[in-house]
Amino acid sequence: MFVFILLGGLIYLSPSEVMAQEVITNTVDAKTQSKVEKAKVKLKNYQEHHVKAVEKSRNLRANFEKKNSAGKLSPNAVEKMTKKMEKQSKSIEKLEKKMDKLKKYIEKNS
Repeated sequence: MFVFILLGGLIYLSPSEVMAQEVITNTVDAKTQSKVEKAKVKLKNYQEHHVKAVEKSRNLRANFEKKNSAGKLSPNAVEKMTKKMEKQSKSIEKLEKKMDKLKKYIEKNS
């Protein structure tokens, strides 16, 4: 009886189960690593979009100030331009939030 219990314990604690657990862990790491790589690509794209959006915002502001100082804008045109600039600044904020989120994800899983 003692021999059966001993053999059962040895079979239960065999190295094959430990190896199987390591393989599962490695596949999870591979999946996480691929997600991190995709996140890095997305982050790079967001950074490029951010640079373009900031440049567009600067151009809008410069154009607005130039026309407004010359007195060429009607009150309706001023309102339209300010709405455009606000919309552009909101899109920049959204991009910054997305970039921060991806940076945190990459730092956490790297």
